[in-house]
Amino acid sequence: MATWGVPETVSRQVLTFTEIKPVEPGRWKFALEATFLTAVALTAISLVLSPSLAIIGLTGAFLATIARTRPWRERLVILSTMYVGYLASVTLGALTGSRPWLLTIVLVLISLVVVLAYNALVNEQPGPMFLIMGAAIASYLPTVHVPVHTVIEINALGTGSACAVSLLIQIARRDTTVHDAVDDAQEAVHAYTETVPDQGDPAERGLLRDRAYAAVFRASTVLEAAVGSKPRSRRWSQDNLRLRQLHADLVRRISLAGLHAAPVAADEMEGQRYLGSPSFAYLLRWGLSQRSLPWLAARRLAAAVLLTCAVSYGLHLGHPYWAVLTTALIITVGADRLSLTHRALHRLAGTLAGVLVFFALHALHVRGLLLLGVALLLVFLMQMVVVRNYALGGIFITPMALLISTANNPYQPVGHIAGLRILDTAVGAASSLIVIWVSSRGTPVILVRRQYRRALRALERVLVMLADGEQSTPAGFEARRDLSFEQLQCAQVLQIAQVDLPLTLGSWGELEAALNKLSYTVLAACWTVDPPATLHADAMAARLQRILSKLPPVSRTLVDAHELAKDLHDVLRIGMARDRAASADTVSG
Repeated sequence: MATWGVPETVSRQVLTFTEIKPVEPGRWKFALEATFLTAVALTAISLVLSPSLAIIGLTGAFLATIARTRPWRERLVILSTMYVGYLASVTLGALTGSRPWLLTIVLVLISLVVVLAYNALVNEQPGPMFLIMGAAIASYLPTVHVPVHTVIEINALGTGSACAVSLLIQIARRDTTVHDAVDDAQEAVHAYTETVPDQGDPAERGLLRDRAYAAVFRASTVLEAAVGSKPRSRRWSQDNLRLRQLHADLVRRISLAGLHAAPVAADEMEGQRYLGSPSFAYLLRWGLSQRSLPWLAARRLAAAVLLTCAVSYGLHLGHPYWAVLTTALIITVGADRLSLTHRALHRLAGTLAGVLVFFALHALHVRGLLLLGVALLLVFLMQMVVVRNYALGGIFITPMALLISTANNPYQPVGHIAGLRILDTAVGAASSLIVIWVSSRGTPVILVRRQYRRALRALERVLVMLADGEQSTPAGFEARRDLSFEQLQCAQVLQIAQVDLPLTLGSWGELEAALNKLSYTVLAACWTVDPPATLHADAMAARLQRILSKLPPVSRTLVDAHELAKDLHDVLRIGMARDRAASADTVSG
């Protein structure tokens, strides 16, 4: 179907590009807090150094908005690491800014390392873009007579003060991250437990089950990050007990639907440490795999930065800092190609409009404290609109970045500045689009196949431990935790990949549903009073091992998702068989 002669797919993308989303509840509070943290950074720089230099600290102040949904103890580690990484990036950028070939190498390496590490270990918006942006801007400032040591001092002071105050605010509010996560789990679990087995839409019940288990897993990772394995205070103990009771309710409901209503070992669930986040080493190995989503994002950005620098220097367009800044804003997020394309075009449109705003500020000769006030207003407006439409956010991002880059030379010809910035934005956006569409062909298939193989291997490990009676050992809990993690990654990867290749990967929704049902049934069985009597785990493991042995190596060649889903249903059927002899005959046949 077409609208006014325009194909439906094109008109749908145009509508998506121009869509202005509703205001998120409480967004103004976040925008106000981000503005306050920026004011803290600018004030600290003004008092210690000089008000005229404060504007340079804007980018570093944004680092304080990272990982806001994490408990403050975990966030302290994340922000401290990011702070050190940010100063290292700024220092390297400032020291190499006047050497084209060396700066190119430094920016490419920074992009590769920080995107890979952040997306593997943290993977939370707004992401690691500020580290690349900080390095890019720092590489330019010494070329316009801002001393290297001054660039480093400004960023150290502004970023450090903003991050410290952000943590203090979180602690003063009695850090509600755990309570909020458990509330989300309670809502999801209740939505599923209120359904009745064999009534209504089975697919809808499956989705509610998957959301409930995912919410319980996420809440457990937040709780463990906040208080460790042994919550001592009454407040944490209450959330800990509530989460385990919710988990028990979820397992009872799964047991009622698919485990012949096997009794649940509720007392054991309330007394054990379970789930939580995979280990640092596990997450790092997962991210370092060349067929992972973090590696794809890192590879994309590094290639786009390399291409951007090559074009900028090769065509003598000037310093590539603005073009690199553009690529960082576009590609650091892990998303499908269409979403990244919209982001690139939004960035270009926002820059065109943002330059007009900068013209106005330049014409008004805004200086001193008034300039800092205008910068804070831009921060607030940007935070309010950037999630509604990225192009609108770009209108306020552009003048902020231009104010930083002209801080030590405010009387440059404004027309010349605007022309260069628009050209640089076009170079960065074009480089990003080339990399996104040329380098990613077939990648969605590889990502999906690799992630689902990991989930199947994790499931196999749990089944083997269940068959050996080791499901409640430390290694057994670790295996169950890793399976839950891999399941969540399957959903994320498939969602992104299906947008890229909707026809090619459309049938994988059936496989996802089959894998979720099988995995969550097995995880629930681990919490029953007599797991060996609940599931025939040894027969299930044998059947799954045969399935895995027949799968071809991970490549761009698709496997038959429909047949694989049938095989997984068969694994579950074998596990649920009342007659063990019949089950064994099925496996051997």
